[in-house]
Amino acid sequence: MTSSSTRARGVALLALLVVTAPVTALVCGAAHLLAPRRPCQNRSTVLVTTTHMTKSLFLARKFHEAGHRVVAVSIPRHRWGPLRFSRAACAFHQVADPATDPAGYVRDLVAVIRAERVDTVVPVVDEPGLAQPTSDAVPVLAEHCAVVANDPATHHLLNDKASFAELVRAAGLPHLETRRITDVRQLRDADFAGREYVLKPPEWTSMVADHRAVVVAGPADAPADLLIRPDRPWVLQRRATGREYCVHTTCRAGRITAYTCSESSALQLNYRHVDVPAIWWWSHDFVAAHRLDGQVSFDFILGEDGVPYAIECNPRPHSALVAFHDSPDLAAAYLDPAFDGVSRPLPGSRPVHWLGAELGALPRALRRRRSRAWLRDLLHGEDAVFDWRDPLPFLVMHHVQLPVLVLRALTAHKRWERVNWATGKLV
Repeated sequence: MTSSSTRARGVALLALLVVTAPVTALVCGAAHLLAPRRPCQNRSTVLVTTTHMTKSLFLARKFHEAGHRVVAVSIPRHRWGPLRFSRAACAFHQVADPATDPAGYVRDLVAVIRAERVDTVVPVVDEPGLAQPTSDAVPVLAEHCAVVANDPATHHLLNDKASFAELVRAAGLPHLETRRITDVRQLRDADFAGREYVLKPPEWTSMVADHRAVVVAGPADAPADLLIRPDRPWVLQRRATGREYCVHTTCRAGRITAYTCSESSALQLNYRHVDVPAIWWWSHDFVAAHRLDGQVSFDFILGEDGVPYAIECNPRPHSALVAFHDSPDLAAAYLDPAFDGVSRPLPGSRPVHWLGAELGALPRALRRRRSRAWLRDLLHGEDAVFDWRDPLPFLVMHHVQLPVLVLRALTAHKRWERVNWATGKLV
């Protein structure tokens, strides 16, 4: 996408947000005035580490509903996140950006924990600049309160696609042939034998070039400009075919306490809980084999033979958490050490979407003459952000957070292709 088309897209989006702001403000303002306010209680105090993503807002609401007091923290660039304006957030603090000041980030978190008398920290991150520093801080934070997270070493093993594949093999579970490539000659020497492989970076990074995953049937298919060296390794993994699924698990000492599985969508902005026993037992056995803690997400390919293959793991909460919108025991699955069940979305739970993403899909539905199906899905589903009892985050997300992101991109001449409504970012 050229810079001119990106600019035009940004200007058009800003104009749309300005035009629709009065309607959104009227609806959300009326709901805010009429909806009964649930006071902050003090069953326990929970710190949620970000404010800009839907999953942090969602967890805060769930904790608040269960009678817990929620403290939200944010780094400066995300300070206008929807959670800050939610009725679920009983306190808000700004902390140092770990990308530029990791020591200050930990120091600020500890100061908030002490000042607010935090009982449990629930890390909610979705970008490399925050994920690893937050994981590295776990041992320090754990000296002051409980932390729903794995230790830094386990976090790194799960996050790295090659080491994750080794953990899968060690657990004796179905796995795909996976190898780390540190020299282009290793790619030339690989025995493809008519099979396709996926060439991808070992870890999720913020660099666009590192996001590429390339399907290769031989060494000649690799991009000519691909840099492969010991300090810039890649992962070669046999390609599996079948249906794609995503899974969120919350774990405690090797036991899953919260679980949801959804069929993957093109932009990961539609979630409906489905029961796939093979994926559940794979997740159960993997978590038990490595005695995992915290929040761990998986991406699966379910082969035509019904065998699940995990293609990667993200040791952080998945946006699929929103599928728990009607689950009555999610907060207990996170915060109650005596909880001995598995929290899941209720049977027949409504699917979840983001209104902005659905409206963006309308022109395509009209072109394909699927407007009725689009409207049916919209009305049957549940919006991930809007809540009649807590409407201001919806207003802030669409008319404060998003305009700020677009204006920053325009002034910095930054290219972007779409809005990730779930994570509150431009991609």
